[in-house]
Amino acid sequence: MGYAVVDVETTGFAAGRADRVVEVAVVHLDEGGAVTGEWCTLLNPGRDLGPGRVHRISAADVWHAPTFAQVARTLAGLLAGRVVVAHNLAFDARFLAAEFARLGVDVPLVGLCTMRLAADFLPGVGRSLRACCEAAGVVLAEAHSALHDARATAELFAGYLRAGGRWPELLDRVAAAVWPVVPGDAVAEVRRGSAPPRPRPEPVALSRGDLVVFTGQMADPREVWERRACAAGLRVNRGYVTKATRVLVAADPWTLSGKARRARAYRVPIVSEEDFAAMLGLLAAGKDHRSGWSQVY
Repeated sequence: MGYAVVDVETTGFAAGRADRVVEVAVVHLDEGGAVTGEWCTLLNPGRDLGPGRVHRISAADVWHAPTFAQVARTLAGLLAGRVVVAHNLAFDARFLAAEFARLGVDVPLVGLCTMRLAADFLPGVGRSLRACCEAAGVVLAEAHSALHDARATAELFAGYLRAGGRWPELLDRVAAAVWPVVPGDAVAEVRRGSAPPRPRPEPVALSRGDLVVFTGQMADPREVWERRACAAGLRVNRGYVTKATRVLVAADPWTLSGKARRARAYRVPIVSEEDFAAMLGLLAAGKDHRSGWSQVY
């Protein structure tokens, strides 16, 4: 028996509704706080990834990653029989419980929150993981990376244990908890940095009057791109992608958004905003039948 320190990165904050886990990490500690193992994988959420500027995970990163359903059995095995520890446990536990619930599984998560415990072990310190780590002399190498956050939280919690932290009643509850049978596959971890390279773009003809659709949070506001498209003689559809759509312009061409899924089904080219900007430049120069680059993903 021991501790399972967890961290998740997600598409947003609505665990019980549309948002999903996109990365999960577990660091095992024994009862004295020594690290005995770690596990981490990206997850394909089957939808857009939300605030990429926060977690810095792209759709390309999760393109070949497993789904939560595929890793559920492995993850359950890493959590069962251990006290779950997280910084802001309410957030991580809520998302883990929601993901397991989608599979029809009610998991008995018993845990401790290093953020709440900071009031006892790091009085007067801010509640963020970074603030707690700085006060405790723990290195947080890369915030909002599930594995780095879990490692830092594990070291922070180990410091609490060395300072005399003991929770025997939680260990008793864990020992009494019965985990249900959880479905899932034996799949390999997919870590950050393993994304395949973007395919080489192929030419596509783009002419005035073509219908374009936008998806994702781009560098420039959506309405700015829509005005540029209209000024170049294109038509903009703010709704769904249809078979008449000429191109889907995406903040990330690998996006898993509903619009992108429909575009791939219809073989509609998906282009980046940089490529689309080049298309607009060629249209303005009157080269509308040889403009642009795209790739169907």
